[in-house]
Amino acid sequence: MAKDESRIVIRPARFADRTELLVLIRAYYRFDHIRFNLRTIAPALYKLLRSRTLGRVWIMRKGARPAGYTVLTFNFDLEFGGLEGLVTDLFVDARHRGHGLGRRALEVVDDYCRARKIGTVELQVERENGDAQAFYRKLGFEQLSRIVMTRDVRAR
Repeated sequence: MAKDESRIVIRPARFADRTELLVLIRAYYRFDHIRFNLRTIAPALYKLLRSRTLGRVWIMRKGARPAGYTVLTFNFDLEFGGLEGLVTDLFVDARHRGHGLGRRALEVVDDYCRARKIGTVELQVERENGDAQAFYRKLGFEQLSRIVMTRDVRAR
């Protein structure tokens, strides 16, 4: 029986997927104009793939080819009742966009969170990416009145 090469499968990523994931991450960062530093990202990805306490990574595959990925990490916030999920990355290769794959990936994230009593999922989206904002709003995400601020403490 031949495999259905047109079907896209979303499954938990394994450490063996790290090379393909790095290719997808680089593509996502290029798309969103995020600086890609392999020396920072690769060790962080390896740590995430090996530690269940930090979060989860899912890879999307069409047959033997990677089609996208999503990353969920954890945060503890009193406002949201404790543990919350943070979707830090959601990327679908351009060839596979517009077919419901992003929606399916977020359903996987939601199912995972519900099963672990995580009641809130948060994500960030680039201010200029109106298409992504519209997509997330359609799925029930709301924009808070806050802005995200960061500081690199390694250099201090």
